Parts: sequence; C-alpha cells; structure tokens
Amino acid sequence: MRILPLIVYIKDKNIAARYDIIRQVSSITHGHIRSVIACFYYLEFARQLIDGIDKMQIYKNLQIEIPAYLNELSIDIEELKQFDRLLKGDICDLEVHEIFSSGYVLHTLEASIWCLLTTDHYSEAVLKAVNLGSDTDTTGAVTGGLAGLLYGARAIPESWIKKLARKEDIEDLASRLKRFAIA
Repeated sequence: MRILPLIVYIKDKNIAARYDIIRQVSSITHGHIRSVIACFYYLEFARQLIDGIDKMQIYKNLQIEIPAYLNELSIDIEELKQFDRLLKGDICDLEVHEIFSSGYVLHTLEASIWCLLTTDHYSEAVLKAVNLGSDTDTTGAVTGGLAGLLYGARAIPESWIKKLARKEDIEDLASRLKRFAIA
C-alpha cells in the first residue's frame, strides 16, 4: 500500500530494472516472493494506466506479460499459481463473497483489481473496496491509488479531500513528488 510512488522513478526503465527495483524496495518490509510479485503486478498495472491503456486491456496484457517475465526468472511455479485468479480466467466474474480484503498481500491485490475493474468511477471503486470490510484502509488505499491514476485527481470527491487529516502535508509531499517526476 506504500509502494505506488515508486512508479515515478521506475516507469521508464526496462522490465528487468523495474522488477529488480520493486524487489529491493518491497523487500524492505516484506521480503517474501509473493509480496514482491504482488508489488510488481500492482506497479505494472499502474505503469500501463499512466500510459493511457484501458483498464481491461491492462488486465489482459498482464495475464501474458507477468507470467512470461517471471518464468524467465525461474520463479517457483507454486508461487505463480497463487496468482491464478489474476493471471488466468477473469477476476471480474467473481462474486463479492469470493473477494477477500484481509490485508494479506494477495487478497489486497485481488480485491483492488476486482474493485477497479468492476466499477466506472473513482468514488465507486474506492467505496466498493472499503465496503468489502476487514482491512479497509489497505484495500481502499491500493484501490484508490490505481483509481486515481485512471480517473485523475479531479475525480476524487471534494468532500473527501476537505476531510483529510494533515491535508497541507499531503499536498506538500505530492508537490515535491511531482517536481521529482518532471525532473
């Protein structure tokens, strides 16, 4: 849930560099390969959103691109199978009771992608994520990050922005990140 700003630094790098940097950064707090793969998937989704690709096309692209790259790295097939709900079939076909929001990295990623793909607006995606219950802040943050990239900052309801704690600090941080992204 904290890795999305890394996209500014890695978005123009090749896939090997992106994966390696994501692995290094995500491993600071969660070194298990499953966490690394989940962060890699998340940032690859984000990168394609930045490139203006349709969210459903991204989902299909990643079903090909992620396994292809991870197979090159000889990632354990049992680890790859953990991602079958995202990498095979269609996660959009799952019912709400089949989506988990426990805070476990794979549940969070699946729930966030499901919420993004099955809604059409920023607030709808984020509310759907939060209403799944359990670890609502994590799933809401991960979904909100992708939805923000997809729909833009203007899509965030003004009433939500007005209620932000430490709003000025967040705006300052965003401004500094934007300057870094442009540099």
